[in-house]
Amino acid sequence: MKPLSLSGCVTALVIFRASSFSVVDPSIHVPLIEASSSHLIASSTAVFDRYLTTLANHPLQTKMATGACLATVGDFVAQRKDGDGDWDAPRGASFAAFDATYRAAQHVAFPLIVATCKGQSFLGAALERSLASQLIIVPFFYYPVFFLFTGIMQGLDMAESFDRAKQTFVPLMKRNLLFWVPVQYIQFNYIETDLQIPFLSCAGLAWTIILSAFAGSAKRYSETKEVSAILDSNKETVCQNFPIITDEVSSPFVDREQVYKKEVRELVS
Repeated sequence: MKPLSLSGCVTALVIFRASSFSVVDPSIHVPLIEASSSHLIASSTAVFDRYLTTLANHPLQTKMATGACLATVGDFVAQRKDGDGDWDAPRGASFAAFDATYRAAQHVAFPLIVATCKGQSFLGAALERSLASQLIIVPFFYYPVFFLFTGIMQGLDMAESFDRAKQTFVPLMKRNLLFWVPVQYIQFNYIETDLQIPFLSCAGLAWTIILSAFAGSAKRYSETKEVSAILDSNKETVCQNFPIITDEVSSPFVDREQVYKKEVRELVS
């Protein structure tokens, strides 16, 4: 049986949807639908071909722009999911600037990794290159630059940025390895050299949502720090309001403590 072309699949889908609402005369509608789907596919192909041409002529700039655009989209999705209100433009700009910088670093580093990791060990070349990226570049370049860019652009000083990094680095690194080692294995094993960084930028769209949701907001870190400072400065009051109690009657007092903390957060927000 001859497999369906992409345009044939689109045509079948449109006919199926249309037939759910009305009677479709294939002799009238099919040629028009096929023409429309073919035009859509041709337009998409033309855009992709133009992107490849731009990538070949201006590889560094194209990779940086691709990373910045997709990182902005990923952070926007994460902010909408957080439901914190208006879009935080400095936070979005910090992700765009960081991702563009990191894509430039990958542009320089990947040829060195490929030249160095040639499958000398039992792991094979693709896995060696993935681990070199994740165990060398990520902890010693990616995250330091991430916390520096996003911290400074969102109003944290160096000490606060360092403290924020200490709080989130280990859990982020665990997520990083689980997500990126398989992705980079595919990259080094199956993706053409010129398309590797655009491929990572597309995968990075999902990762940016994870990263932004978990450690993207310096504002959230600042609010947490202020709450901790207020609680520390009022330890006696807190102890009086929430004394040490036994397990049998702990629930009502734990609830009161959460209410108190919530009111403190509202004061500093």
